[in-house]
Amino acid sequence: MKVAIVYESTRGRTLAMAKAFCEGVESASMECNLIDAKDFEGIQDACAIAVGSSTRMKRPLPHVRRVLSELSNLSELPAASFGSYGWSGEAPDEIASLLEKSGAALVDSQPIKAKDYPSEEILESCKRLGRALAERCSK
Repeated sequence: MKVAIVYESTRGRTLAMAKAFCEGVESASMECNLIDAKDFEGIQDACAIAVGSSTRMKRPLPHVRRVLSELSNLSELPAASFGSYGWSGEAPDEIASLLEKSGAALVDSQPIKAKDYPSEEILESCKRLGRALAERCSK
């Protein structure tokens, strides 16, 4: 079983957040599967998932939108959303909403958002949430 961290990043900011999620997962002795959304092929062996995207025109990026459209019947799978933004930060909220509509159980009701490059504080929040996802897998 693995925690899947799916992301799409244009400038490396959301990728930095995704990597921090994986650090948190691995700190809980769980395997992390870091997946660029363009390479997404499913979450067959995932015990939890986090999905992140930069915000463009008030929406998640196209590959993340495709991933979310393919996710269904997540049956209380532990989940989280995150992302970076420059002007507005709607993508993580939309991701959280779509994960819930697919049946996922959000570990934290508030997505993690970073304006521009994520600060150390935000990266630590990503690590904590990654660890929380991993801990949900072992329950």
